Amino acid sequence: MAGQPQLQKRLDLACPPAISVVIPCYNSADTLAETVASVLAQSRPASEIILVDDGSVDETAALIASLQQRHGGRLRTAWQANAGVAAARNLGMAMAQGPYVLPLDADDSLHPAMLAECGAMLDADASLDLVYTDRQDFGDSERRWTSGRFELARLKYFNQLAYCGLYRRSLWQAVGGYRVNVSGFDDWDFWLAAALHGARARHLAAPYLLHRRRRQSQLWDILPRYEALHAQIMLNNPVAYGEAELAAARRYLADGSPAAVLSAARRVFLHHYYADYPEDLPCVS
Repeated sequence: MAGQPQLQKRLDLACPPAISVVIPCYNSADTLAETVASVLAQSRPASEIILVDDGSVDETAALIASLQQRHGGRLRTAWQANAGVAAARNLGMAMAQGPYVLPLDADDSLHPAMLAECGAMLDADASLDLVYTDRQDFGDSERRWTSGRFELARLKYFNQLAYCGLYRRSLWQAVGGYRVNVSGFDDWDFWLAAALHGARARHLAAPYLLHRRRRQSQLWDILPRYEALHAQIMLNNPVAYGEAELAAARRYLADGSPAAVLSAARRVFLHHYYADYPEDLPCVS
């Protein structure tokens, strides 16, 4: 019938693809309720919020039970023995039922328009795999962080994106999920692997990830391991690098031999992420 395509288009607009938000939780009792509230406040509702308890030893499990009782079927839960954020994200992504997924840490929040505006961009372009935004820091630091470009030439040396973006679950499946051997930088490794896979991404220039800055965060624990994690990312994605770079990465992991490609990237990282902690900033000369 002549009017059938127009009718289908109206139906598609009325029933946009479902979105699953995956939140790994580890000892998150003091922040998780705020994080979940920000997802529930989205102008385009998430079809499900998946809370993965990564072996918490505080009151997180009790809080998750309370949240599930309060919000019913919109919350789904899982538990695993402590294995890290990457493993928890993978478990949540495997459970997800929506074609669009978004990873969110249990101490961060979303601007109310995050899912609506990012989702609309995916809806409008079937060839687009990922939409990512800028980041608004709060807590120890109050400033906006502008994301870089989703380009292999840039991603191979420095992470250009925050961990949180809305992407097609098919991308997670195609890449093979988050690797667990680069804990703390698993998002960087995932974006790099996605770029190598040929993913198409678009930047939404709005600070829609609200990122909590505090000295107790995982990134302070990562700092002494920066070069080792970067070296492992290189070996995880060898086709992105030259043989000399890969050899330098292997030597660093074997015996700590200095590597210019690693030390230069660490200097950028220090000044980029830790500039608001000048009294704590390590010497980088």
